[in-house]
Amino acid sequence: MNALLAQGAVALALVTGAGLTRRGFETLVEYTAPVFWLFLLLTGVALFVLRRRDPEIARPFRVPLYPITPLVFCAVCAYLLHASLVHTGSGAWWGVGVLGAGLVVLVLLRYHQGGSR
Repeated sequence: MNALLAQGAVALALVTGAGLTRRGFETLVEYTAPVFWLFLLLTGVALFVLRRRDPEIARPFRVPLYPITPLVFCAVCAYLLHASLVHTGSGAWWGVGVLGAGLVVLVLLRYHQGGSR
């Protein structure tokens, strides 16, 4: 429940902040695009990692033209992640900063939970 409330607060802050700018929706896209492309890239990479880690598990879905299709997908996601960071300016870096702050909070919470046991 706390995670849902935190996510709602961050989303509300992003929408409010974008609403205060002249280019509202465009600003919101600049903030969030690199994060989306990063997670899509990580999803593609996870396919390779999981197939390497657990090769004996039966797969309910076969990836067409494996490994070419996921490699192309990962390459496109990496390019679009790079392009969103280079061409959109500071807004993209603010989005990455929010993601980084969340990662720091996650590490601190895990450290705190591990130390209290």
